Amino acid sequence: MTGTSSSPQPPPRQPLSLSSPLGSAVLAVGVVAVALGALAAVPRAGEVAEPSGVSAAAAEREVVTADVSVDDLQLSAARSRIVVAAGSRAKSAAAATRTVSAPASSRPVLRPGVQGPAVTTLQKRLGVKPTGFYGPMTLGAVVAYQKAHGLPAQGYVGPATWRTLLAPKVTAKATASRTVTVVRRAAPVTAGRVCPAPGAAFGEGWGAPRSGHSHHGMDLVARRGAPILAIEAGVVVREGRQSNGALRIVLQGRSGSKFFYGHMSRDLVRAGSRVARGQVIGLMGDTGSTGQVHLHFEYWKSGGESAAVNPAPLLHSLC
Repeated sequence: MTGTSSSPQPPPRQPLSLSSPLGSAVLAVGVVAVALGALAAVPRAGEVAEPSGVSAAAAEREVVTADVSVDDLQLSAARSRIVVAAGSRAKSAAAATRTVSAPASSRPVLRPGVQGPAVTTLQKRLGVKPTGFYGPMTLGAVVAYQKAHGLPAQGYVGPATWRTLLAPKVTAKATASRTVTVVRRAAPVTAGRVCPAPGAAFGEGWGAPRSGHSHHGMDLVARRGAPILAIEAGVVVREGRQSNGALRIVLQGRSGSKFFYGHMSRDLVRAGSRVARGQVIGLMGDTGSTGQVHLHFEYWKSGGESAAVNPAPLLHSLC
């Protein structure tokens, strides 16, 4: 019997089991591969993973926005510091320039013969040489000031006089948006004459005691540099400094009378000059160590230089 030959059959495959040696080896290799992939995905130190596509653009915008926000905050903080510093400097400057003055009611009442810092303050306000002693020159300046400001001319300085002296001075300034017009009062004219010192206050008058003699004129008190005028048209017969250093002018008017001007800071004419009525011939001053800015004016009515008369009636009619 012819038999049929058949090839040998392979043994049946067994399913892979994790408990088998081969399964354990395959599992171990897979775990190692996964671990290596994870390590490759982690960026090295100092590296930043670059996002791609839309995510990259969005991330870039976020970074730029964050940078700008930080810069804005720093700039804002810097500006705040500048503003605060400027405000502090302005307050410091204002505090440094602020002057606090004691009220008039707290000032002492001053009478002739007293001395001290309050007298010095008074003399500075009146333009008198600040000696700190309330003497005859200060008294004359006080009386003249009180008369000029409508105060009782009693010679002592009380609260009313202090208030007027310490009142802040208002000065007018022309600006681009405002025009200031200064109107000067014309000197009154009487019988061909004008006031020799328009706007001045009357100080010590005729007969006031002096060292070894009496006052032979009238003092007209005004600010330093105020104009002094020729009382009438005439000729300057003398000009220059006296032995005590005072600048003086002697003017002989058309009427024949002579007029003496003393203690000027400047004389603007020379001996022999012809002057017109009202012409500026000098400037108010205190040459000759008088201690007070004023004009000493004498009236020699007959033309004789030793025949001075009281000029008060003439000056009151002109000034």
